[in-house]
Amino acid sequence: SIHLKKSILIPILLVFSFSCLPDEETQAPTNTVQTTTPEPEPVVVQYTLTVTAGDGGSVTNGGTFDDGTEVVITASPNEGYRFSGWEGNSSTSESLTITLNSNQTYQAIFELIPIYTLTVTTGEGGTVSTEGGEFEEGTELELTATPNEGYRFDGWEGIESNESTITLSVTSNTELSPIFNLMIQS
Repeated sequence: SIHLKKSILIPILLVFSFSCLPDEETQAPTNTVQTTTPEPEPVVVQYTLTVTAGDGGSVTNGGTFDDGTEVVITASPNEGYRFSGWEGNSSTSESLTITLNSNQTYQAIFELIPIYTLTVTTGEGGTVSTEGGEFEEGTELELTATPNEGYRFDGWEGIESNESTITLSVTSNTELSPIFNLMIQS
């Protein structure tokens, strides 16, 4: 009967000792994953700068840029044209600095440079340093009238000057003739 008591007692002790042990699940450490919320990326505001050229030239530096960016745009006229201004800005400078704080549009305006004819007619008594020709508006020319031997220079027909060498800015079709007179010998 001792043997029977031992065989009953051992399983009872085992059940009792396991029931008194704390639950393993409550003892296990809990793994918590900590996540950090990243700082929000700063929003970069961008604006579009549209730059176009009218007939007679080209432009530089359009595109998309960050807010506050300073961009230099430049207009370049083709041969025979001149830059006359910007549509979208009152500046008449070929280079313009734009600070972008909104979408902006500019167009370079070019105009054909007028061509004028200078006609130089030389009569008897001397020569002129140029025969004339076609010139762009604003071209500056130096003309010299030289009398032949026995003649004197007395001025110009077509402009008010008695100087034998003049500087002429071509601003219209112009006709000039030097006035040479025979010197009277006494």
